[in-house]
Amino acid sequence: MLELAFKTFPMSKLRPLAVLVVVGIMCQSLFLLQFRDGDDEDPIISPTYTQQVYYKKSDTDAISNPNLIQQTLKDNEMFNPIDRPMAARDIFTMPPLEVCGRMAAIPPEQEQQTINKYTNQCPTVVTYDDPIFLIEGQDPFGRTGNKLLGFLHALEKARKTGRIVGIVVDDSWALPVITTFFMSIQDGDVDEWKHQMEKTFCIKLLTREELPKYTDVVRRSAKDIFIYTGDSDDDLEEYIEFQTYHIRNLFRHYNNGDGVNSEKKKVRNMCISLDEMFGSDRSCVYSVIHSRSFNSRPLERKSGMQQLGRICAKSGCDPIAALDMQPEYVKSILRPLGMLEHPIVIISDGQDLSVAERLLNDPEIAPMLRLVPNRAKWIGGDITLAIMSTTFIGNPASTFSGFIAKSRLALGLDNTFMFRARNENGEWDNTCGDTCIFSKRIMRSNA
Repeated sequence: MLELAFKTFPMSKLRPLAVLVVVGIMCQSLFLLQFRDGDDEDPIISPTYTQQVYYKKSDTDAISNPNLIQQTLKDNEMFNPIDRPMAARDIFTMPPLEVCGRMAAIPPEQEQQTINKYTNQCPTVVTYDDPIFLIEGQDPFGRTGNKLLGFLHALEKARKTGRIVGIVVDDSWALPVITTFFMSIQDGDVDEWKHQMEKTFCIKLLTREELPKYTDVVRRSAKDIFIYTGDSDDDLEEYIEFQTYHIRNLFRHYNNGDGVNSEKKKVRNMCISLDEMFGSDRSCVYSVIHSRSFNSRPLERKSGMQQLGRICAKSGCDPIAALDMQPEYVKSILRPLGMLEHPIVIISDGQDLSVAERLLNDPEIAPMLRLVPNRAKWIGGDITLAIMSTTFIGNPASTFSGFIAKSRLALGLDNTFMFRARNENGEWDNTCGDTCIFSKRIMRSNA
């Protein structure tokens, strides 16, 4: 095609134009291929570095009752150090939470008080007569986002019903997904790993042989565990506090590439995407867009749109904007923040190239678009890259986006955009705050 163009038109005038056109087409095609399948190199833009700013949640967004926390702290001082759970005894030497070299915006003293509150509700010993809420079986419900939320929902269900989560070590859908991203087994020391898991999450890890010894066991399918939330927000503040507490527990033990998961498979580094794209600079400024299209099957697309429609009916958000990610929608978020001048990273299920095509054809967005190189691309890297971004734009109907948004709130990070619609002046506005992602009334089973 290029040779024909050169023969047909005056060479002196149109050769440079033809070359630019063809090169542009080739670059766009390469970007879209990488968007779908990944690629070894990023042809779009080199990273820029300026000061990264993380915004701490305002006092009006506080999710804990200060009086309750203070009273809990006072009560805890009466514990005999020998009787107090290990995590609570260690609490006042706990370092600030750091993820891939980037600091969370949660004050360490607030984090310590929250840990003190919940670890002292945890029994020091689990007996055979204690009530157990069991996670077992190899049949998960959904993909990564569903599995992670399912584990968090199980912890909440156990707390609300006065039970302890029990997980069958050698027969559970939960442990492989947790330990793929967090809490890897180090140096083959399974006993130490079990101790850390039980201490951190107030759970009991069981073998199939031990299970019959427990006399009060409630079993639920992975689907039933996931959909447990109810639809009332009467206890929303406490629900957010408990869920964000355990999300921070996960990120205190994120995998760095050392060790194996519960299936004895080598784990990957959760920081690899960040490190690959921005090197050792921990102050880089960038945005992440999560494109979730629900396009793998027609029924999934229909179900995804219905789910988004239900969420938007309750939250006021636009029922298709987070699916389509039109350039004007994206720019309405990034322009006021000055983020169109910094890298914009797309993470995706790879099912709908039209999102990338539209963004790539926008003259303001295209120069800043980036994809994670294939050698560093994996779902754990995407999770951390999105959570630690300066700005995140996601789809509230996606549990993957939801886990990212919840984690950002847990780490005290602002500039998360999930619920938006046009106002009476035709301008895009937020319709629901950051805590809406935890609302059972709005999110139902995705809360």
